[in-house]
Amino acid sequence: MYAAMAAMVVAGTALAGPDWVETTDAGSTLSTAQAVLGVGQLNTINGRLGGARSGEDLEDMYLIRVTTPGTFKFELLNSEFDSSLYLFNITLGNEAFGLLGNLETIDGVNAVLTSVSTDGTGAQISTPGIYALAITSSGRIPVSANGSIFNFTTLGETSGADGVGGLLPHIGWTGEGSRGSYTMRVTGTTFVDVPAPAAAALLAGGLITLGRRRRA
Repeated sequence: MYAAMAAMVVAGTALAGPDWVETTDAGSTLSTAQAVLGVGQLNTINGRLGGARSGEDLEDMYLIRVTTPGTFKFELLNSEFDSSLYLFNITLGNEAFGLLGNLETIDGVNAVLTSVSTDGTGAQISTPGIYALAITSSGRIPVSANGSIFNFTTLGETSGADGVGGLLPHIGWTGEGSRGSYTMRVTGTTFVDVPAPAAAALLAGGLITLGRRRRA
């Protein structure tokens, strides 16, 4: 049975094309992040911050696989709000630690996150693997138990986790936020591939949330 379920998952992703569309609300922390499940190249992610129901979070976090750190790029093609982008390391203890963040580009149009920080911290994506990426609106800040994880000092900088809370795992967000839809483009990444029978086990356990992907 597990093999059959996993085969259905793989078949569905093979036919679905390269885009991931958020269905249920992607969570705001690692424990509720939406795994971008599938196989092959990942090009775009489409979603919406907030929604019709009260209490929905104003951040969307996704799990992706970075395959070529040197070419990684995370950018907004369009959004209905001033955007901020963040990338987090995931530890074996299932904790997320801040790695890179960008509030907006110098021209103030859309946030862009590349693989290397520009603030002198030396933070960068050094190895391939699964990372947590998050999108929110300007004004919402990721925090740990000690406070803000990132410290932005110049407009447009890609920051390492140099805030007062940068050494501790991410636990939530603070600040004012906005709602709206977005389309993100990611480069140097693939879907988070889950081979059989692990895919079926994850689905049965409810540990991941599947999104629909549009046909190319």
